[in-house]
Formats: sequence, C-alpha cells, structure tokens
Amino acid sequence: MLITLKNGNTEMVLSTLGAEPQSLKRDGIEYIWCGDKEYWFRHAPLLFPMIGPTPEDSIAYKGKQYAMPNNGFARDVEFQVVSQSENSATFVLEDSEESRAKNYPFGFKLTATYTLREDGYDAKAEIYAKDDLYYTFGWHPAFSLDMNGKGCALDTYKVTFDTAERVNRDYAVGNIFQTEKDFLVGDVINMSRTETDKGALILRDVKSSKVTLTSSQGPHGVTATMGRMNVLTLWTCAPKHGQYLCIEPMLSFGDKTRTMNIDQMQQTTFLAKGNTEVYENSFSIF
Repeated sequence: MLITLKNGNTEMVLSTLGAEPQSLKRDGIEYIWCGDKEYWFRHAPLLFPMIGPTPEDSIAYKGKQYAMPNNGFARDVEFQVVSQSENSATFVLEDSEESRAKNYPFGFKLTATYTLREDGYDAKAEIYAKDDLYYTFGWHPAFSLDMNGKGCALDTYKVTFDTAERVNRDYAVGNIFQTEKDFLVGDVINMSRTETDKGALILRDVKSSKVTLTSSQGPHGVTATMGRMNVLTLWTCAPKHGQYLCIEPMLSFGDKTRTMNIDQMQQTTFLAKGNTEVYENSFSIF
C-alpha cells in the first residue's frame, strides 16, 4: 500500500512494504531514485537488524542458526500504519512467530516515522526490546542524480562534510572488506565512477554532524544529518551505472569475516529487555 504526504509544494510517497520512501518531489523535481529494476529496484530502504553480509547468510544465537539476508529482513516485510496525517506517517513492525523461528530469535518493535517538511523529511526509528536483543540499524536512501537534469553525471557531484575528516575507506572484495588508509583527509569527496565501481565507500568514525551532496552542473542537492550514527556509506550500482547515489547514515557495517554469533559481533548494539533506542536523521533538499 502506498501513502502520500504533502507539505506545500513538496510531496512524498511511502510504501508499507519496508516502510520505504518511494518518491520525494519538490516543485516537480524528483529527489528519490525511481527504482529502475535494470539497476536497483529499491528506493530508500531502512536496514534492520543487520547491515552487510553475514557468514553463510546467517546469524546464530545460543547454538541455533537463523537465515539473515544481506542488510536484514525489515526492508522486505509489510509494516502496519499506526498513524497518519497530511505530512506525517508512522509505521510499525513487530516480531512474529515466523520471524523468531526463521530470521531473528528476539521480540522487538520497530517504529518508523517520516515527517515531511517543505525542504525535505525527518526520519525517526524507535527500537523497543521485548527481549534482550542485538541489532544494528541504518537508513539507505538513494538520491536521483537527475535532480540537476536528466543524465547529470555522478562525476559532477561532490559530498561535503561539515567537519574536516581523516578517515579510512572500506570496500568489499568478495564480501570481505579491503581498507584504503586516509581515503578522506579534509572535508570533500569528489565522486567518481572509478571509486564507486570498486564498491561502496564505507567511512567509519565520521565526526561530521551532516554531509551535503551537490553538483557543479546544477543548483539542487541533499543534506543528510548523521544523528547518533558515525558510519557513512556512499553507494551506487556497478558495473551498470544507475542515476543515483545512496547516502547512508548507519550504526555499523560488517562483512563475512565476522562471527556468526550475534551476541559476539562487534558490529551489533545490545539493547536490554524493556528499553528503547531512538535514531533521528533528517534529509533536506534544495
């Protein structure tokens, strides 16, 4: 089911499948990737309870193995709409007998709220633990490079950080991360297909509170806040070159070298039964 939000000249379309934004238009300009299946069929999924591949595409807990898709299962499950107004919608996903048996042996409640502003949207995730549990979380919005004109090249774009950084870059080779030391020293990454063809740009220990995507070929762009997250991933498909770039604030990003045991993974966050963690990020358009 699709839900449409409106705020002035800005319109957002959300799907109950994965609680995923499908479209974000302002003054007729589309900012979210269209989901062309030739390149990447998604638009802006949320990632829970895993990010990245796991050994044997599985996790384990107390001696039992569970299937875990790359980037978790929440993005492929129907959420329930629990509230809706002209400019806001709240979605909920809770554990089920099937999810506990098949994918994730914990009781949880994941609430995602999107609030549309005239200049973008706020995304809020609340994770409630019905049991002691382990998880990671992130946003994965894909922004259309065509916001600055059809066919606007990725190489005309740059990502600017609001704080000077000194960070390494991880990229996956056969689902195993390789590290490029001091990939970013300063506050600007000039995007290029040469780099994105290597795989995602995974940047850890980011200090900036926000990052901004702009192009030399037009006035339009996107600013994303990091919130409580300090891993930023920049990704687009390869070797096919889709007209989008994902800007992904996340808690962590692991590869297949990590342990299968979820309670021993360095990349997971522990949440005690009865507690809630909240993550709030904004994506502003101009």
